[in-house]
Amino acid sequence: MTRKAAGLLVAALELGAIAGALSAGALAELLPMTVLLLVPAAAVVACFFVVMFGVQESPDLTGGTLDTAGLVLISLSLISLTGGLSFMRLNGPADLLSWALVVLGALLVIPFARHELGHPDPLIDVRMFHSPALWPVFLTAGLFGVSVLGAQAPLSTFARTDASVYGYGLGASSFQTSLLVGSYVLSLVVGAMLFPLVTRWVSPRITLIGASSLVAIGYLLFLPLHDDYVQVLTNMIIAGVGSGALVAALPAAAAAAAPPQQTGVATGLTNSVKTVGGAIASCVFGLALLGAAGEATTGTAGSFAGYVTVWLVCGLTAALAAVLLAFVPRLAFSDAATVEGAAVVR
Repeated sequence: MTRKAAGLLVAALELGAIAGALSAGALAELLPMTVLLLVPAAAVVACFFVVMFGVQESPDLTGGTLDTAGLVLISLSLISLTGGLSFMRLNGPADLLSWALVVLGALLVIPFARHELGHPDPLIDVRMFHSPALWPVFLTAGLFGVSVLGAQAPLSTFARTDASVYGYGLGASSFQTSLLVGSYVLSLVVGAMLFPLVTRWVSPRITLIGASSLVAIGYLLFLPLHDDYVQVLTNMIIAGVGSGALVAALPAAAAAAAPPQQTGVATGLTNSVKTVGGAIASCVFGLALLGAAGEATTGTAGSFAGYVTVWLVCGLTAALAAVLLAFVPRLAFSDAATVEGAAVVR
């Protein structure tokens, strides 16, 4: 049920993204920007009331107290880390302030972990990172964030780059590029919906390995196949199906493997780690695209070598995630009753 619900949630999210993109393109011609921005604001306000009146409270609350010190430490760590990466993308790798912020963010994890280990009701039970069933999920989420959050802008700019001028790119129009992105998002919906169906026949672990492999195949195919619209579209659809399955699978896998009182923390950590992975990738990809500035001139986002770096990093990180998931216990993400039964047999 958790896997099915996760798939439906992701599918609804991506369908909303498609509807928003299409409606924004249509309304942009009719409304001024200040009025147009009120549309997503109204949608978020509507979500507040939907949750307030439509979502039932959990009958069994775990209780506890807010770990204020832990919240402050991890917030400062994430703000410093992501802020440093943003400055580095803007100012280049020679900027000392950027490196100082990144190092500070990483070092703040140490006092945070020590505080959490000694706290009776920690914000994040860091012992979960030692679990053989959970640490591969968190690491997979971080590696997956590289492609799902870091690669979309470079793919769009590559599509818009005129090959007749720069020797690479598709020279696609804005409408063709929107179709490309829309097809990718639609493939995410397909992957998310297929995830709970596939796990009826194969284990969730095998499904995660297969989804990661699809992402790896999709991005590595860019290396030989990037010369025309159909090739790029095919690659993005393959990667999109795998990405959609992973978006749905990772929170469900974390919930299945986490202790009952830590399911909310575990599922939240998959998104947090994925965001950090995306932030690191955005910085690296930004530097890679600007690294060979001599090859790029006005009118294109970066050099061809930079785009190759994006495809290669996305493909290899997804392949690494598939390899790591192969070492997860066989029944790690299966239903609790199945795991307990297997434990009794052993």
